[in-house]
Amino acid sequence: MIEFVKKYPVLSICLITCFVLMPFLGSVRLFDWDEINFAEASREMLITGNYLQVQIDFKPFWEKPPLFMWMQVLSMKVFGISEYAARFPNAICGLITLPFLYSIGSSLKDKQFGLLWLLTFIGSFLPHFYFKSGIIDPWFNLFIFLGIILPFLPFFKKKQILAYVVGGISIGCAILTKGPVALLIYLLVYLFYIVLQSFRSRQSMSIVIYPLLTIAISLLVASMWFGVELYQHGTWFLQEFVLYQVRLFRTGDAGHSGPIYYHSIILLIGCFPASMFAFRKIVEFRVSSHIELLMKVLFWVVLILFSIVSTKIIHYSSLCYFPLTYLAAEYISSSLKTSNNFSIIKVFLAIGILFWTILLAAVPILGIYKHSIIHLIKDPFVKANVEAQVQWFGYELLIPLLFLIGGFVSIMMIHRGHMLMGIYTVFLSTIPTLWLFLPLIAPKIEAYTQGSAIEFYQSLEGKDIYVYPYHFKSYAHLFYSKKLPSLNYSLNQHNKSIDEHTLYNGSIDKDVYVVAKIKHQKEMQEYQLFTKLYSKNGFVFYKRIHQIP
Repeated sequence: MIEFVKKYPVLSICLITCFVLMPFLGSVRLFDWDEINFAEASREMLITGNYLQVQIDFKPFWEKPPLFMWMQVLSMKVFGISEYAARFPNAICGLITLPFLYSIGSSLKDKQFGLLWLLTFIGSFLPHFYFKSGIIDPWFNLFIFLGIILPFLPFFKKKQILAYVVGGISIGCAILTKGPVALLIYLLVYLFYIVLQSFRSRQSMSIVIYPLLTIAISLLVASMWFGVELYQHGTWFLQEFVLYQVRLFRTGDAGHSGPIYYHSIILLIGCFPASMFAFRKIVEFRVSSHIELLMKVLFWVVLILFSIVSTKIIHYSSLCYFPLTYLAAEYISSSLKTSNNFSIIKVFLAIGILFWTILLAAVPILGIYKHSIIHLIKDPFVKANVEAQVQWFGYELLIPLLFLIGGFVSIMMIHRGHMLMGIYTVFLSTIPTLWLFLPLIAPKIEAYTQGSAIEFYQSLEGKDIYVYPYHFKSYAHLFYSKKLPSLNYSLNQHNKSIDEHTLYNGSIDKDVYVVAKIKHQKEMQEYQLFTKLYSKNGFVFYKRIHQIP
C-alpha cells in the first residue's frame, strides 16, 4: 500500500479524496437559501428544458449565470433530483482541486510542500466543508485561482502565451459561474502584483501585456452565454443582473450585513488550523519569492474587497482559502528547515482545538439537555425551533472528543520534537471529524432550523396548489414541493405568478398554503379566508380553500 502511494501519489490522492468527499452528501436536506436556490434553478432547467436562462419559480432569475446550474443538471440526470446530486459537483471540484494543489506545490518546491498544501486545505474546517456543500463558490474560486496561478507554474515557463490563454478560459468560466466580480478580482490582483513586483526587480513586458490576452479571452468566453441571453431576451436580464451586483456592493442584501472585520474573523476561525500557521506570513512584509508575493496580493485583495462590500456572507471570502493555505504550508516548510519549535503556535493551536471542540459539542449537549436551558432563550421563534423532537443518543459527543484527542496528540508530538508528524496529525484530525459530522449531527441541526417547514412542503408534493412563505425569504417551498410551471407558463414572460394581494384576499383558482413564522401569527389572523392547520417548531401552517362557484 505504501509503495503504491509513493509510486502513484496523484492517483492515491484521487482515491482518498473520493472516500473523504463522496459519501453522505445526501444525508441531510439542502439548507435555505443558497443550497436550495441553486438546486431549484437546476431542477427548473430540467423541467422546462430551458438551459440557457436561469429561472426561480419559473421566472427569470438574474442573480447568477448558469454554469454551476449546468453542472448540477448533469448530476441530476445521473443521480436524480436529490440532495446528493445537488452537492456532487462540489465533490468533483474537490477531486480536481486537491491533486492540483499537490502537483503544483510539488512543482514549485518539493513533494513534502505539495502534501503540506493539500493537507492544510482539506484539513481545515471551511475549505473542507465547502466541498460537501451545494453552493457555487468552490468552482468559482477554482476557476479564478487557475486563471491567476497558471502563468507562474514551471510547466508553462516556456509556454507563457498558452498559460494566459488557458487562464482566460478559466476566468471566463468564473464569470459564467458567479458574475463579473471574477474579472474584477483578476484585474486587481495583477495590477497590485505588477506594481509591487516592480519594486523588487525589473519585469519583462509579458507580465504587463499577456494579462490583457487573458482578459480578452475571458470576455469572449463569457459572451458566449451573455451574448445569447442578450440576443434572445433583450436587455432586461442584463440590466437586472448589473443592478443586483451594485446592490450587493452598496447594501447588506436580504439582511446580510456585518462589521468591516467580519471576514477576518471568519477566516481566522473557519480556516483553523491553517490560519494559525498562516497568520505570521500574511502580516509580514517580507516575501521570499514571486509566488509568495502573488499569494499575499490575492489574499489581501479578496479580503479587503469583500470587507468593503456591504453584503457580508461567509463564502464571499472563500477565495482566500487558496493563498491562506499556501502561506500556512510555506510557514510550516520554512520552519521545519530552521528547527522552529512552534512555541507560540502550540498555544494558539490548543486554544483553537478547545474552541472547535466546544462548538462541535455544543449542539449535542444543547439537544440532550435542552429542557434545562430552554427557558433562557428569549426569541420565540428560536425557542420553538429548539423544542423540535430530535433524538440524541449521546454517541454524537464522540465526534468532538475524537477531534480533541487528535488535536492534543498532535501538540504533544510537536512539543516532543516530532514536528512533521505532529503537523500532519493536527490537520488529519479534522478530516474524520467532518466526515462523521455530516451524517450524524448536520441532519439534527437541519431538523431544528427548517425541518418542520420542509416536511410540510414535502407533504404537498404532486398537488396542484399555491404554496408560499409569509414574510421570510426561502426557496424550499419550490424545491421540496416539486412545484411545476402553471399551464399558461411561457419562457418569454417575466412573471406568471399570482400577486400577493390576490393570494390573500382576491379570487384564486386553486388552494393556497402559507407557511409563516410564529412571530407573524397575529398578522395572519387578519386574513380571514385562511384557516390555521397547525404549528410546529416555530412555523405556523395555513390553508385557503378554493371555493368552486
